[in-house]
Amino acid sequence: MPSKKPVYKKLWAMLSGSQRWAAVILGVLMLLGMAFETLGIGLVIPALALMTDPEIMSPDSKFAPYIAQLGTPSRETLVKYGMLVLLGVYAVKTIFLIFLAWCQSKFVYALEASVSTRLFDGYLRQPYLYHVARNSAHLLRNPTALVAEFVQVVQQGLLLIAEFFVLLGVSVLLVTVEPFGAIIVVGILGISGWLINKSIRNRVLVWGERRQHHENYRMQHLQQGLNGIKDVKLSGLERHFLNEFAQHSIESASASQLRTAFKAIPRLVLELLAVVGLVVLVIVMLDTGKTVALLLPTLGLFAAAAFRLMPSVNRIIAGFQALRFAEPVINTLHTEIEDIENCADINDQPAMAFDKTIVCRDVMFQYPESQSHSLQGVSFEIHKGESVGLVGGSGAGKSTLVDLLTGLLQPEAGFVCVDGNDITQNIRGWQKQIGYVPQFIYLTDDSLRRNVAFGVPDHLIDDDAVHRALRAAQLEDYVSSLSDGFDSQVGDRGVRLSGGQRQRIGIARALYNDPPVLVLDEATSALDSATEKGIIEAVVALHGEKTIIIVAHRLTTIQHCDRVLRLEKGKLVQEGDVATVLTAMATHHDGIQKS
Repeated sequence: MPSKKPVYKKLWAMLSGSQRWAAVILGVLMLLGMAFETLGIGLVIPALALMTDPEIMSPDSKFAPYIAQLGTPSRETLVKYGMLVLLGVYAVKTIFLIFLAWCQSKFVYALEASVSTRLFDGYLRQPYLYHVARNSAHLLRNPTALVAEFVQVVQQGLLLIAEFFVLLGVSVLLVTVEPFGAIIVVGILGISGWLINKSIRNRVLVWGERRQHHENYRMQHLQQGLNGIKDVKLSGLERHFLNEFAQHSIESASASQLRTAFKAIPRLVLELLAVVGLVVLVIVMLDTGKTVALLLPTLGLFAAAAFRLMPSVNRIIAGFQALRFAEPVINTLHTEIEDIENCADINDQPAMAFDKTIVCRDVMFQYPESQSHSLQGVSFEIHKGESVGLVGGSGAGKSTLVDLLTGLLQPEAGFVCVDGNDITQNIRGWQKQIGYVPQFIYLTDDSLRRNVAFGVPDHLIDDDAVHRALRAAQLEDYVSSLSDGFDSQVGDRGVRLSGGQRQRIGIARALYNDPPVLVLDEATSALDSATEKGIIEAVVALHGEKTIIIVAHRLTTIQHCDRVLRLEKGKLVQEGDVATVLTAMATHHDGIQKS
């Protein structure tokens, strides 16, 4: 549930300390911008008076003391210099406002980079269970598209503040020059703007929530359709995913269209009301006995002010609409940042020593919202250099146990120790000692070299380690046959490789850092028997050199293991050599493929 803080407090809370200082400085610059805007409009009265009032040069004129200080120049000279002063003020104002726009854009897009990075950093630091429970499409959208929308809101917010300052400054100027007329013009524009905003603010929030809802599902169906393209094509599901995507696109576009259409209404209404205000002002001032000559400078000021205030009021209304429309975006990002930023960074822990045993003792684990435990009181030991197989039927708890052994999950009871040290005290240090090969290898659209040294900057890649890992995975001959060697591209998700080659690259990646422990989590279950045999030969060659933990899918996968652990319904029901355990499994009809 999003917190009930006002939107502006959530926006402020999302800024870092340095960004808050930058926002304060930006506010001061916007106040200076307001002063320039007000000065520019305020010069309209003396400029028009110079050109239209023949009495301005008389000793009784209110401008006489100022003119006397200039040495009583001729009216023509005064007009020329007056126009040059007006030009100078507007030139300085223009330069300053360009500088202000540059500062605003720098602040906004630095904020975009910062929030995106904070989100991605927070997601990466979350425990594995967090990612299991979240939709990856949402996690992809939040630091990218959602932050881009957020930046647009911040821009609108800055514009709203700047225009409010201008509105305030010009209103003070008008009240000073002509209080009654100012009340008419500012009152009409202000009250009408407030009424327009109040009449549509709740609708705008509903449209924003609708858009946010449908954008999430758009991203989800897009990701599912493209990531599962092989299944989509073979099952003829193109139309299904297209229809789902199109439907949510239409609904999202409809919400945006309504907001955009209503966004144009205030400008049109305000133009009409500004003209009404000026007409009323002229009629009232003429009825009070003022001549047209005396009226003209004041009327010129109000016309210039109205010309400037109409866009200001319209932008203020648009700013409030944008904040309201994007409130679901702000709520989502604020909640995400609050939820993820308290997770400690564990990347800098030293590697944990492993010289003797891995001990799993009385381990219990239950997934959130699950009705039963996935593991119940599991205890065993693995000695360094051993090869141990984990077998059992679907749902027996094999992969959960591997996730606990690797530190991806933490037991709710019991413990996993390495050489007597609880791995939860140094999870990252223990994970540095593990090479992990999953069932489905994630390969980037990059070179073999970068896929083996996954995540390592180019200048830090150890080519000798890459060669060693490829050799251990029995890929050296294949790589030698490629024209570009290990700089050859593998394609998106390894589409240019066979299934066996992808798995071998996964093994090479796991071995790149030469870890003492190798974990294969059903790494060969999707391969045919002949391909699996080659993979297993590569693993068997590491016997004794590495401590190997294999989650078994076929008999051939575990027949070279020193020991086998059999799980049933989250419990360790048997531990022994391969022949003994497999005989018991056959008796209990606990499915494992023989070939």
